[in-house]
Amino acid sequence: MILALALAASVALTQSGPLPVVALVPLGPVEAKQLEEISTAITDRLNVTVRLERQRKLPPAAYYAPRKRWRAEKLLEALTADPPEGAWKVLAVTKAEISTTKDEIYDWGIGGLGDIGGTACVVSSYLLRKHSRTEEVLLRRLTDLAVHELGHTLGLDHCPTEGCVMRDAYGKLIRSIDSSTGQFCESCRRKLRTGLLKQR
Repeated sequence: MILALALAASVALTQSGPLPVVALVPLGPVEAKQLEEISTAITDRLNVTVRLERQRKLPPAAYYAPRKRWRAEKLLEALTADPPEGAWKVLAVTKAEISTTKDEIYDWGIGGLGDIGGTACVVSSYLLRKHSRTEEVLLRRLTDLAVHELGHTLGLDHCPTEGCVMRDAYGKLIRSIDSSTGQFCESCRRKLRTGLLKQR
């Protein structure tokens, strides 16, 4: 299944030839509506093809038994080591609880993780579902988070601009997402336009 949409407002990543492919990988069971909304959000903002891949199992090596969570950096390692064929970037989606190390805290619960300038990123609906009163709110938050983490793989770091989808959460995931416009600010769009072709 391929979902692609090139809008005038999207950031152009290529000037000729086929569009770069972002592979959307469900890790474990993921609701079809979530995958559909994420696909649409990405193609609304970036001139790419989003290709839905077959569901994969969460890699056992990423499981952190003491907290019954999955280590996000190990998920990225597994995705980078075995990316879908022809994928330019890989975005994994899971409902499992994920974590990583933050400062002095070894196991910090997070909503997503992206390898800056790398191949893969992952988002989880676990924390968002816990704090979202409606499905509509959950979907909006999840799609913004997916765009944010994918932005990291495109070379973008956190942005200081108010409302930018790349703004740092500063440990306040829900508050940060809810203050986001869901769009890249002009500064980030400029960086995307000038830097992405070098990564291909």
